[in-house]
Amino acid sequence: MRPLNEIIVHCTDTRPEWGEKMTPARVVDEIRRWHTDPPPKGRGWSDIGYHFVIMRDGTVMAGRPLGIVGAHVKGHNTGSIGISLLGGHGGSAKDKFEDHFTPMQRAALLKLIDGLETQYPTIKKISGHNQYAAKACPCFNVPQFMNGTAAPIERDTPVQSTTMQASAVQVASAAGAGLTAVSALSGTAQIVALVFCGTVILAALWIMRERLRKWSGGDR
Repeated sequence: MRPLNEIIVHCTDTRPEWGEKMTPARVVDEIRRWHTDPPPKGRGWSDIGYHFVIMRDGTVMAGRPLGIVGAHVKGHNTGSIGISLLGGHGGSAKDKFEDHFTPMQRAALLKLIDGLETQYPTIKKISGHNQYAAKACPCFNVPQFMNGTAAPIERDTPVQSTTMQASAVQVASAAGAGLTAVSALSGTAQIVALVFCGTVILAALWIMRERLRKWSGGDR
């Protein structure tokens, strides 16, 4: 097996509906034809340039064997794996993944990358074609996409909300500080301290109520 150190993501520059009446195998064969037909109709390559093609429904299809150097980024084929997403027609390098590709493709791409990194620990970089050429492909910023893949934490109860937890800490801190201050005073000073601490606690409770209201409205 050849040494592998990078995965480079592409798109096929096809419309969303292209290939929807074909089987995944037929889609890959058609892309292979684009790459292998002699010029000017094709590129005259020995095989499809990509190692994997991800269909609109998330189906992952094998292209060129992994053990063979691909033909997907000039000057960066050695040591890399080419993955292409079906779609991206008319896109820009500044677009978002969701502008051109489906949630199924997103899940499939991340799963494929994770599996390849596990199988080949020497892979240390995930890139996009547009990082190496003045092209839109794959029509999104791959490093930003990879850095933003962590799913948001679902908070199902107010107790799980970080803002609600902060409010509880505020109330407890105010009450604790008040008891400490009152115990060290007497007479009028003690009454003043009690009133002040009560005001602080009421303010903290009001803040907690507002945060609970926002939590109920979806701000978690």
